[in-house]
Amino acid sequence: MNFRGVLFDLDGTLIRYSVDRVNLTKDILKCLKKFNIHFQIYSEADYPISMVRKTVRVLEGMKVQKWFIDYVSSTLFKIIESYEVEASNRTSLIEGAYEALNFVKSIGFKCGLITLNSRRSTEMVLDKFNLKRFFDVVVTRDDVKNFKPHVEHLAKAISLMQLNPTEVIVVGDSIIDIIPALALNAFPVAVKTGVRGEDELRAAGAKIVLNSVAELPNWLQKLLYN
Repeated sequence: MNFRGVLFDLDGTLIRYSVDRVNLTKDILKCLKKFNIHFQIYSEADYPISMVRKTVRVLEGMKVQKWFIDYVSSTLFKIIESYEVEASNRTSLIEGAYEALNFVKSIGFKCGLITLNSRRSTEMVLDKFNLKRFFDVVVTRDDVKNFKPHVEHLAKAISLMQLNPTEVIVVGDSIIDIIPALALNAFPVAVKTGVRGEDELRAAGAKIVLNSVAELPNWLQKLLYN
């Protein structure tokens, strides 16, 4: 395996967000009600971004005009961003994140970030923990039309890194990090610092499952030098 770069997820992999999901969900539903959207498609288990995706899919299926779909979507994402920005003040760095990023750079690998968070909230978190210096590429949900698990998100990041997918290790805590990595023939490494357990991550196709990003340097050392 000839790896030359690592792409990291942000939330649940490098940092811990504490978004007020309960009130965010309530505000999304209130907003949908104002648009006279009352679809019976949402569940308590839905993440806010999943609610937006579901709404867009149903509206597209109903052949609703694109300008209205875009307006609803952008309004909902503004609500989500406001909660992300507020939560950025309460984020904490996952133990070993600095060391993992330092190691990736020290071995001459390119280093990228791919996140479902907005550009604004991502920049705030990167500034807070002085993480910008580690990344050659940062691709947020605002930078693509179709974000993960769609392959466009990951493909854009890899393209900006000027690497081939087979040269990239994708590190994340979620199934939506694994799906596009497998689709593009990148190498998915999962960490157990998110909401998914090891069995779920392996079943989704993770090649390696680490307890946390803190274990990445040792795994990379064994991979490269043994």
